[in-house]
Amino acid sequence: MEHYLFFSVERIRCGVPLSDTISMIRMVSISPYSDPQKGQTGVINLHGETLPVYSLRELFGFQKRSPLPSDNLIIVQKGLETVALWVDETFIVQEGDLRADDRFRSERLQTMIPGIRIIRSDLVIFFDLIEFLDYGIHSQTKLVDVIQIQDNESDAASDSFLRDDLTTGCLLQERADQLALPKEQTERPPVIEVIRFNLMYQEYAVEMKYIREVIQTSEITPVPGTPDFIAGICSVRGEIISLVNLRVLLSIPEKGLTDLNRVIVLTDGNLTFGLLADQITGIGMIKIDEIDRKYRMENSIWKNYICGTIESLHVLNAKSLLTDPRMIIDDTET
Repeated sequence: MEHYLFFSVERIRCGVPLSDTISMIRMVSISPYSDPQKGQTGVINLHGETLPVYSLRELFGFQKRSPLPSDNLIIVQKGLETVALWVDETFIVQEGDLRADDRFRSERLQTMIPGIRIIRSDLVIFFDLIEFLDYGIHSQTKLVDVIQIQDNESDAASDSFLRDDLTTGCLLQERADQLALPKEQTERPPVIEVIRFNLMYQEYAVEMKYIREVIQTSEITPVPGTPDFIAGICSVRGEIISLVNLRVLLSIPEKGLTDLNRVIVLTDGNLTFGLLADQITGIGMIKIDEIDRKYRMENSIWKNYICGTIESLHVLNAKSLLTDPRMIIDDTET
């Protein structure tokens, strides 16, 4: 079954096959084209390789805006060419057989914009990036018109998150300068692929091989008599799983109100449960030998469940979490 990397463009959630995805990076400064076609924003320098950048916002028919530091660039294969897709938020890796709602099952609607499959009015899947990107830069057909949603100039809301233009420009240029540096030619140390997430304004990471999926938080049912770090249980497509609140488990001090609106579902084939998170911040690789294993290791709880830290990123020990029987509860007792 195909795995997808999901991301958002305004109010539309999109999925691109993970097999087409090379990596994801934070937004950097984009060098503009002198005479760009629709959707062709410019180019970036990725370790000496010049990559074209496509704005899915523009190709979908939303209003143009300047890049935000919170935006992402997904590096993908477009046939034999490597390109970057400018998106808003990247948040889910999931497998699935995605079938279109009744409204979008007609062949006429599904073929109006080549290269994508419309699942719902807020969900589209890319299956041929060559077709979509080549078609999109020449066509006047807009996805927002096909699925009949209104562009309500929501950029005004986004503006509240904008920094000073000069500060934003300097930050994006600093990232671009780092991205343009050549890759080290020395032998690369062992790395692991992780998902990064925020919890109580602190960033954490968990190894991708233990992640089944990431979903939005559904209704949580408290269960009396469980450890205080068990927030309750919820149903994920008919399967009841327990939800672990890492803030309680790791005794993380509260720092105001947070959302806890994401569930990272972990599994090792035997035990399955969810971790509550405020926001998924990205997917990437970290070098194992750069993990500082001494950070806060005087705390026995952290020693059990945290592998260590890289700068300010705390790396969870997913294997230890998944072998702890306290992480799952018997819902038949509720």
